[in-house]
Amino acid sequence: MLEAQGRREFSGDADQVAAARRFVASAIHGGGPARDVSRLLVSEAATNAVLHSASGNGGTFAVQYLISDHLLRVEVHDGGGPTGPHRRVHHLESMTGRGLDLFDALSDRWGVAGTPDGWTVWFELDLADERARSDA
Repeated sequence: MLEAQGRREFSGDADQVAAARRFVASAIHGGGPARDVSRLLVSEAATNAVLHSASGNGGTFAVQYLISDHLLRVEVHDGGGPTGPHRRVHHLESMTGRGLDLFDALSDRWGVAGTPDGWTVWFELDLADERARSDA
């Protein structure tokens, strides 16, 4: 059963990352881990769009979410670039380069799709498992 869905476009400015985070988090009722995880992952995907794609050069990025009884799916669409999001080798002291590792660790499923004209980073969180844990 579909509970909520939304899509919004944001200017490719760094201050819009927080707005994108609030956009998704405000749709998740009841708080809990899904809200916190979605905030972090939306921040990561939106920051990557602003820093590493045409979105950050006067462009835009879009955030779309779908919440059903058992699933939260979020997609962040950027303005494209020569390469899509990919894992980088990083040193222990590096301040950046761990974004996709976060998707691996915190989401139930995630992926990247697109072309140099526009990339989409998406993730899903299983809400049924979270609700069962909170009811216990």
